Parts: sequence; structure tokens; C-alpha cells
Amino acid sequence: MKPSGEDRAARAGGPWEECFEAAVQLALRAGQIIRKALSEEKRVSTKTSAVDLVTETDQAVEALILSELQERFPSHRFIAEEAAAAGAKCVLTPSPTWIVDPIDGTCNFVHRFPTVAVSIGFAVNQELEFGVIYHCTEERLYTGQRGRGAFCNGQQLQVSGETDLSKALVLTEIGPRRDPATLKLFLSNMERLLRTGAHGVRVIGSSTLALCHLASGAADAYYQFGLHCWDLAAATVIIREAGGIVMDTSGGPLDLMACRVVAAGTREMATLVAQALQTINYGRDDERPLTFMGLQTRKVLLTPLMHPARPFRVSNHNRSSRRGVTASSLQELLSKTLDALVIASRVVTLVLEEDGTVVDTEEFFQMLGDNTHFMVLEKGQKWTPAGTYIPAPQKPKRSGIARVTFDLYKLNPKDVIGCLNVKATMYEMYSVSYDIRCTGLKALLRSLLRFLSHTAQVTGQCLIYMGTYMLRMLADTEEQAVPGVRPRRGLTSG
Repeated sequence: MKPSGEDRAARAGGPWEECFEAAVQLALRAGQIIRKALSEEKRVSTKTSAVDLVTETDQAVEALILSELQERFPSHRFIAEEAAAAGAKCVLTPSPTWIVDPIDGTCNFVHRFPTVAVSIGFAVNQELEFGVIYHCTEERLYTGQRGRGAFCNGQQLQVSGETDLSKALVLTEIGPRRDPATLKLFLSNMERLLRTGAHGVRVIGSSTLALCHLASGAADAYYQFGLHCWDLAAATVIIREAGGIVMDTSGGPLDLMACRVVAAGTREMATLVAQALQTINYGRDDERPLTFMGLQTRKVLLTPLMHPARPFRVSNHNRSSRRGVTASSLQELLSKTLDALVIASRVVTLVLEEDGTVVDTEEFFQMLGDNTHFMVLEKGQKWTPAGTYIPAPQKPKRSGIARVTFDLYKLNPKDVIGCLNVKATMYEMYSVSYDIRCTGLKALLRSLLRFLSHTAQVTGQCLIYMGTYMLRMLADTEEQAVPGVRPRRGLTSG
């Protein structure tokens, strides 16, 4: 991302313009590093408490920013989060001073929650001159210069004008301490605001981005106990230049080192929020180094984030079937390939189509480029170079004269037998079909009784004809048995 021409025009001129341009370029460079590291393996340590986290990326980004600035501005002073955690003192002097938070929202970063930002503030004579905050994952560049306005990607920012706490959306952060007394006060403050009728209280895990939401008018107020000067410096300039108020929770002027703040779009809103709060004492940044709670760290190795889906090409062993699929892992690629190529076997080997190299590890798969061509080999199949595959001889297809098919189906789930379709196809061109329907049980019984009735009638007729025929046959047989006997007609005398 590059600053827009409108953004550059809005901030042109000024004695610290070179410093401002350097801050913008470094924030963008740092954002690229953070975006890439967001999905990678992380080694995490703790600082002031078990929930105050730091990663190697925090330290690398801070080292990049400080080394570049020290080379270009050797006379300037620096206050940075990880340097303070290592024991450096946080003292704001009249000298030009850079106030840097390499990753605001480290807990989000560790858990891959995308609300993370780089924050770079600059003060001269203990007055804040400009602030640069870069939302790494959404690529939003928030900037503010004293007397020149506040912008996000070239669009001017304007705070909300809400003055009624009962209509406000309030943002806050929990802070690093989790002891019962601190948690009780934190929850009590939220309860007090909600009882006033506030629309809601939100926690997003990044104080600098929460303050940027306030500057853009997306929220009406912000408060926190336990934030540090590097969380607040850059955002304070942006909010003030957007027309907002940033002050101490007591209602007095902001003390950058006091670890507490109330900010709002209007003074009326800021005063109402401050009056509702109970103070949580976190001390001051300029009174002691942040290592006062101990130096011992614990290290946690996090599993990498799932890789994004990428496009690949797949084919079967003889390259007769080719498909395109997307997958983020080797297992996903195998599963989608078997489905795409309609391969029933689950025991297959995946190889590179160009040279037959077996792909069987996730690490090797992730090193391959997009659109890599894979080949799937089933048991007994071997890789062959393109153009050398000799297909097995196939039997000639037989063409029949006629084919008869029977299809038994139901028109209704309650049908007992259903319907029978008989289809005859001749020369694979002409077909004739006939449906024999037997649907419900009653229809079946009626058909059966009708069949039995007709059968009985036919059987009776047959029996009658057979009986008549048999009687005639018997009569003819008896006559043929005594052919010379004739009936007498009278007596004669001798």
C-alpha cells in the first residue's frame, strides 16, 4: 500500500515532514512482516504477567523500526515497548522522541485474530506532533499531524458528535493484570456504564485500533486503565485532529505516562464516562522499568495456521481424464482428486505428472507452486512419460438387433408391487414401451379376483367341453364293441 496523493497533499509541509514520511514508510514495511508472520509458527514469551505476551516478531519489527530511525535521526530519542520491557527507561524529554509499539494487539497476533496494528508516535518539547497507525490485515493507514487533520487511506476522519451516554457505544481494553481486585474494578466499571443505558461496551484487543475507531466516528467513547504511552501517543494525535477529546480519567489534561485515559468525540461524553469510572492504579511508565514483575519467560510453540487453498491440476495414470482442483493441504488434495476422477480405491500414490516424483509429505507439497500437475496411481499402475502410454487393447463393441428391458417402479410409496415398464429397443434406434400398472392393494385384489373369476369361467367351460367330449367318446366306443347285433323286429314260424 502507498499513501494516496490526497493524503500527501493534506500533510505537505511542516518542520517534521521528513520524520512523518519515514514513519509512514516504516509502518507499511512493518505491516508486511506482521501479515506474513500472522499465519506462521510463533515462539511466545510473557513479560509483566501471564497474559502480557511478546513474540519474536514484536522484537524483529521493533528492531527494524528503531535501527532505521536511529540511522536517519541519530540525535533523536526513543521509547519503545520491547526496549522498555528489557529495562530501558520511559522518559519523555523536550528532545524529539519517537514512541513505538511494534505490534499493538500481540495477544490477537498470537491467536491469529486479525486485529493488530503498528503504532508510531512522535513528540517534540513533550508535545505530540504526529501519529501513524497501520492496521496490518485490513491495510488501513491512519495518520494525524498536529494542525493538519486526520486521515485513513486519504479519507478525512471525523469523530462522533454524540453527547448522550445512553446512546453511546463505548470501547475499552482489559489491561495486563488479572488479580481479583483489578478484575472486580474492571467489571464494576463496565457495569456502571451499562447501567447508565450505554448501548454497549466493546473489547477488541487493540487499544490503538479501538482509538482509531473512535476517531473515525464508529464509536463514541473509549477508556482504559493499564495502557502505556506507546499505545496512546499516535492515536492521541489522530483523535484530536479528527475533532475528539483525549484526557485523564480524573477529568484533567492527558498525562501520557499515567497509564490511563478517557477519549470521546465530545467533551460532554468524555466527562460523563470519566465520572462513571473507578480508578485502577497501574503506576506510571516513567517511574519504573516494565520488567519489575519478573524476567522469567515461558515459551509456547504454536501450530501453523491452515494454508490458503491453491489451484492444482490432476489426472489419472493414462492422462485420459484431467481435472482442476483447489486444496490447502496434501490430504485435502488427495480427497478432492479421488472424487474428481471418480476413483473408488482409497490406496493411491500421488506423483508429479512431469517426472513421476512421489509426493507424500506435507512439507514437500507446500513447497510446490500453484497449478502443479499431479498424477494419481492406483495399485499396479506405473508412471509413464507423456506420449508413451500404450492403451490396452479393447474388445470390439457388440451391436445387438434388439434389447428388452424391464423397469419395476412405484407411483406411490403405499403401492405393494407398483408398475412394470417393458421397453423393447430395436437396432438401438426404435423403441416401444408398455406400462403395466398395479398400484394400490385394493386394485391388486380386484385384479386378482377378476383374474381368478376369468380363470374359473375358462376352467368351467373347459371342463364342460371336456366332459361332453368324453361322453361322446364313450358312446362311440360302446357301439364299436358289438358291430353284428341288430335289434329284432318280430317272430317267424318254421
